[in-house]
Amino acid sequence: MKPLSGDNASLTERVFERIRTAILSGELVPGSLYSVVDIASQLGVSRTPVREALLQFAANGMVRFERSRGVRILELSVKDIEEIYSLRLLLEAPSAYRAATHMNDRDRAVFKKAFAGMRKASDAGDERLFQQHDVVFHETIVRAAGNERVVQVVANTRSQMHALGLSTIKTRTLADILAAHERIYDAILAKDATGAGEAVQDHLIGTLKVLVQQSLDSTEAGEDYQPPVARLKLLP
Repeated sequence: MKPLSGDNASLTERVFERIRTAILSGELVPGSLYSVVDIASQLGVSRTPVREALLQFAANGMVRFERSRGVRILELSVKDIEEIYSLRLLLEAPSAYRAATHMNDRDRAVFKKAFAGMRKASDAGDERLFQQHDVVFHETIVRAAGNERVVQVVANTRSQMHALGLSTIKTRTLADILAAHERIYDAILAKDATGAGEAVQDHLIGTLKVLVQQSLDSTEAGEDYQPPVARLKLLP
């Protein structure tokens, strides 16, 4: 890994992003053991921000500290992906159902701005900007449903997704992803609770299938894959 350059982010944040990039690119190999001292030396920083960043990865199940040996990069399993999306389905589909009829004017304005940002990023082919607006899009839906505990759990889950590098952009275009969100967007603006809940379920289950297909690195295996999640029957 190359030494860090200065920017406005905190040192720990910059170390976190550099290590994340190294893991996702394969520079840091899943299953391999690394020394905190060596990583700090490569990045040109002290051990403290490296350890702090690695503790965040450990909390997300991406690395494991091994006593007196270092830190091991863990492989993402299909079970990991299933657990994340099962949780999102249980929390976000009912939230969308409720948000459709409970979203206030302020949240509605934020929601519209987020979707407009996603469309603009899609047109520009800017994945990073698209993901930033996507976070706001989903967060606004959950917040509008009115349960702050759900807001926090979903935020933590999405942070874990970011750390693990869960993205379907390898096999879907931003326009494809935008289309799935447009169904959710239209239903919520129309105050169609059932339509909003169903659209979120379709989006999350579809994304789960694509991620597992990517993980298995086989289209045939992905086509045969059946998510271990049941569609929710949403009630008023």
